[in-house]
Amino acid sequence: MRIGLAGIDSSHAEDFLRHFNVEERHHDIRVTTVWGPDMPPVRVAELATLSADVRTAATLDELIADVDAVIVGDRHGDLHLRHALAGLAAGRPVFIDKPLACTPADAEAIVDAAEAAGTPLLSGSALRWQDETVALRARLAYCEEPAAVQVYGTWYPDSPYGGAIFYAIHTIELMQELVGVEWRDMRIEVRGAHPVVRCRCGEIDAALAFHPLGESGSSDFGVRIASPRLTMERRIHLGDDYMLPVVNRIVRMLQSGKGDMTRDQLLAPVRMMAEIGALLRT
Repeated sequence: MRIGLAGIDSSHAEDFLRHFNVEERHHDIRVTTVWGPDMPPVRVAELATLSADVRTAATLDELIADVDAVIVGDRHGDLHLRHALAGLAAGRPVFIDKPLACTPADAEAIVDAAEAAGTPLLSGSALRWQDETVALRARLAYCEEPAAVQVYGTWYPDSPYGGAIFYAIHTIELMQELVGVEWRDMRIEVRGAHPVVRCRCGEIDAALAFHPLGESGSSDFGVRIASPRLTMERRIHLGDDYMLPVVNRIVRMLQSGKGDMTRDQLLAPVRMMAEIGALLRT
């Protein structure tokens, strides 16, 4: 199966090429074609050093015609709508790297197009599928008493790639993977460079804490859980292969012919970010 990579400015392009082509984690699936709205020769050369047989398409339409599935990998979420719609309209299964889109309207248009075409669609932060996240979700499932859950993570509120959503979406998707996609009574508890947002998710008192990049020079994500019988903190470790769970999830979609996220699971992170952004601006 041939995968086309639409958008090559993210370092995730290297991860996809390494896992699919170099390490051959899935022997019958490869990234065969790449394209981007901006393709500096130096960037194309960087990717070619990883996998010399990858073809560079001249246009998005040429990329789509050349492959069986599409990964939309642009850093800026505003580019995802056009690139995803083109793939879905051609009947190509599409994975969209985080965020699905920068606005709820764009996100809904993408999901609507996938449903109308009956084409598999998947999107998500790698934080969702890390081993630590899976273990924490299991612990919460067996926690009989109401719990308080705080998820913390790095954000870049002034990112040139769509603003805060570019990185804050990691913390939001991690929270929703643990406690679900429904929330109420959202409020800003702390403002400033380290904002804390609190809401209710079912019986759970949920909080999202956003931190700027620290002195360590690397992003930091983690979860704190407190209940009458369980108190714990777990850092979500992102090693060299942190994108491998994403690759495996994409392969599962391609092999099954369907995405395994509901409409609400796809849309809720973008909707929550929009609500948080509105509160922070108030």
